[in-house]
Amino acid sequence: MLKSRLWSFVILALLGLSACTQKETSVTMDASDTQTASGAASAVATSTQTLTSKDDQLSIVVDGDFTDVMGSAPEWVDQAQINNLTLLQHDNGSNITLAVNNLGAIKIKADEYFKNLADSLKNNKDISNVKVGIATENRMNYRFSHQQNGTLLHESCVALVGSNNLYSVCASSDSAGDDALGATLKTINVQNS
Repeated sequence: MLKSRLWSFVILALLGLSACTQKETSVTMDASDTQTASGAASAVATSTQTLTSKDDQLSIVVDGDFTDVMGSAPEWVDQAQINNLTLLQHDNGSNITLAVNNLGAIKIKADEYFKNLADSLKNNKDISNVKVGIATENRMNYRFSHQQNGTLLHESCVALVGSNNLYSVCASSDSAGDDALGATLKTINVQNS
């Protein structure tokens, strides 16, 4: 089993951070992603869990048997992510790793940030299978794949602005498909101050 080394933090951090305020937020995928995610979730009967970030700012409702692997974070994510990591869970059954990074206050408007992120993803030659969703006022969904240790790792992510911070929420796997990864990110709730 390949332990994921999520790239999203690197991509998001390169774009810079910005500051803006938002209202209480519940993030869901766009209609096509939701339909795909619902189909994947209904294919396997599992229990529903609510996972909460260690800073109590995000909660994610997932189906599966996710367990906390924060204590072994260096085995699962790149060293550069560890200081910003606020949630790290893995489901052995689906082989999906879920990571949340709090990247701090942002310094540009959210729409400009999302446009820059979309451009960066589309122009990154180290990743493939890029799909970028339509950005809303506080989030943008995106997917991509990249090689890691000779294996293709798939990542489905949400860049999210809430509580004056930028968050990266990513589900990754070397065996689960886009549908299963999307189902993991179907419902994300943000506590805004």
